Amino acid sequence: MVRTMIGIDSTDAACIKIMKNDADDPRTTPDSQRWKFLYNSKLGIQASLCDIWLVNTFQAGSGPSYYPPGSNSATFTYMSVTTAQGTFWGLRNSAFPTLRYNVPLFDVKAKKGGGSNRYNQQMVAWTDSGEYYHGQGGYYAVGNYAQIGWAENMVLNNNLGNFAYGTPIIVTPNDGIDAFNKFRSRDKRLNVWNLPGNNIAPDDAPVLAPNGTKTIKISSTELRIAKPGYNVDAASVQQMAFDASKLPVKVIAAADIALPAGVSFYETGIPLPDTVVLDVHFYDSATIMYPSNPQVLDFGAEYWFDGTKIYFEASKAMRARFMLYLEDTSPPTGGSNKVLRQFNDGARDVVQFLRPGSADPPSWADIVIDTRWPQVQILAQGYFNVSAGNDVITDIPFDGAGMFPMVKYLTHHGAGSGASLGQNNLPMSWGALWRLPFVKRLRYVYNFNQSHAGESTYCELTANNARFHTFAGNVGDYYNRSDSPGTWRTSGAYAPIGIRYYIFGVPA
Repeated sequence: MVRTMIGIDSTDAACIKIMKNDADDPRTTPDSQRWKFLYNSKLGIQASLCDIWLVNTFQAGSGPSYYPPGSNSATFTYMSVTTAQGTFWGLRNSAFPTLRYNVPLFDVKAKKGGGSNRYNQQMVAWTDSGEYYHGQGGYYAVGNYAQIGWAENMVLNNNLGNFAYGTPIIVTPNDGIDAFNKFRSRDKRLNVWNLPGNNIAPDDAPVLAPNGTKTIKISSTELRIAKPGYNVDAASVQQMAFDASKLPVKVIAAADIALPAGVSFYETGIPLPDTVVLDVHFYDSATIMYPSNPQVLDFGAEYWFDGTKIYFEASKAMRARFMLYLEDTSPPTGGSNKVLRQFNDGARDVVQFLRPGSADPPSWADIVIDTRWPQVQILAQGYFNVSAGNDVITDIPFDGAGMFPMVKYLTHHGAGSGASLGQNNLPMSWGALWRLPFVKRLRYVYNFNQSHAGESTYCELTANNARFHTFAGNVGDYYNRSDSPGTWRTSGAYAPIGIRYYIFGVPA
């Protein structure tokens, strides 16, 4: 049985701790040895998913549609409209009732068009705006570039509405033709984390010194664990560690594997529900690269889920480092199952902490803690300003001893509009925008030096350092236009002004 402690540890703090190795004593093992803990209610910042929004669950009519029914351009939670250029959705922060931040850490997972089950957003594709002379220009970009971002003070033209904070999502009308619709399929998943995506600090309450306060409450009807020093009966969501409404993200698989060219798979051993999310870094270098290896133009892999397996189809031999998260925000089941459950899954003994009154067996949504799946720990987090220049390097050292790290980050941009993204037909403007990172390499190198466009960023990840590369001083494109062949031109770049980063980790 995995060693689990519910009670007072050697620092006199009331807590719940679950160890990775039965040889380690949960009462006396220092909290600083975080690689030894599958769960620890004394962690300062808790990573949790706020929601997984399935974009294809609603479709727009010919005119603007506002939701919930009866709302309008001033009161909507989310809206949609279809034009000749495609379908637009706008989601205010109010679409995510438990979201604690104006700008959250988020991700978009896009599938191929035409109803495919394959996620392709980490692939690299050639992009051509149509104005080049004999193809002399354009760029190769990772699929994240096709997603707009999270906006502040967004105004939708033609009186469609506006919102202080939220996200616009665009798809094209050619949904079934992936070659003409790269990364803009209507089949996407918007993953919203309850972590800040801008330059503010997480609002999680700090762990206090033991003060005699009742911290743990477990019965057949209640499961509440506050952080040390807070009264469990009165604690705010920021002061809670785990409860039925604050579920830690479960990592049901994490690995760094070799992918051959073509199709291969990874066996998780668990029937994968529709609520799994994969974060993956594809690379073929000495260090881990995210969002893509910048040295190779045609690079990446599609992935999909089938039964208990994660399938990959790689463009060439490479490696994949990934974490597979399980999240289910559906209502709990009904039953008389108690909060604590112990069983053997055929391979090991398991302890579960469940939402009170769940069914037997419980649903995914009922499981608060499962000793097979560690919680995500945050090894480092912060924000830094981006300086202008070609390949400016910013190092973020962190303590990754004994941990399996992965990086997530957003790029922060100033005021802009659809034209800032090279899409003049997008009817919107904003005061600030936070985007998913992407590598963007020019087909023709500008000034013998600038192979990366000004929007391009990437991170090299090692066991104890995250090295960010930015190119904010570079042009956005370099091309020869057909109205004056032989005259090369440049376009400006909607370059980042800052980067918000997280280093996630689980025990290795």
